[in-house]
Amino acid sequence: MEYQNALAAIRAQQSAHPLSIIALAEPIATSQTQPQKHSDSQSRPSDALSTSETESNLQLTPATLIADLAHYKDLFSKLRFSYLEQVTKEKYLRSIVGDPPLVVSHEDNLALEERLAVMKGELKTKKDEVDALVKEMEGRARDVARAYDSVTEGLDVLERVPAEIETLRAEVESLQAEIAARQGDDDSAHPGSSGDPRMHLSLMATEQALMEQRERNAQIDRQIAELQKQMPAKLREVERMDRELADLEKRRNESTKLAIEGRRRREQGGRDEVEELGRWYRANEAVMKGLLGVEGTHGS
Repeated sequence: MEYQNALAAIRAQQSAHPLSIIALAEPIATSQTQPQKHSDSQSRPSDALSTSETESNLQLTPATLIADLAHYKDLFSKLRFSYLEQVTKEKYLRSIVGDPPLVVSHEDNLALEERLAVMKGELKTKKDEVDALVKEMEGRARDVARAYDSVTEGLDVLERVPAEIETLRAEVESLQAEIAARQGDDDSAHPGSSGDPRMHLSLMATEQALMEQRERNAQIDRQIAELQKQMPAKLREVERMDRELADLEKRRNESTKLAIEGRRRREQGGRDEVEELGRWYRANEAVMKGLLGVEGTHGS
């Protein structure tokens, strides 16, 4: 397969062109010893031997390497100063004890100082160039490390994924066979049933049907929200109608009770109080009309 060919090609390229930085990093990756403390920064030049002897016992990590680099830089600066001091003393002693003694004039010192200033400027320029180059190399090294890690992870995935894909394919085939067997059992048990036609829709048709169903659900949700807004007013109206209905029920019961009582009294030959009350109201009405008529005559 293509992925196998690609994997073999990458492995062959790595074997043909190994990265030297990987070989240099093997002690860092394989070191498992416990780290030890470095010697004090004010150590003497003779401490370099003890440092180199204990270096193999240190756990090699980027942090320890940076600490070692700082330590060696400081040590080199001290050694250089000591060397220059000794060489200067030696030349001075040779110049004064020589025969004839070497005498340096003021003009010679000035010329040497000018030359020294020029050389210091050139040295500083070269140091700056070296520092810039070192920073650039560090950036490229980090980029290469990230790319190498990415390629390594990709190779691991390329080696692992095919087996997982084959396993998933086997599971899918097993599930498909199981589904087909169950569908066959259902068809044999219900020969006249064709099943839900929606189960045989294509992906686009299924998405369209799902979208329409979601729109209907959204419309129903809006209607429900509108009805929920109207519910408090409807509840108040229902409560008002319940109170009115209770009043009407009370009046109906009273009217029914009076009607039953009047019928009972008429059946017993008695006089109906309601009828007497009506006669009394009519008599009072006639009297009031007469009085009003008299008052109308006096007023005219």
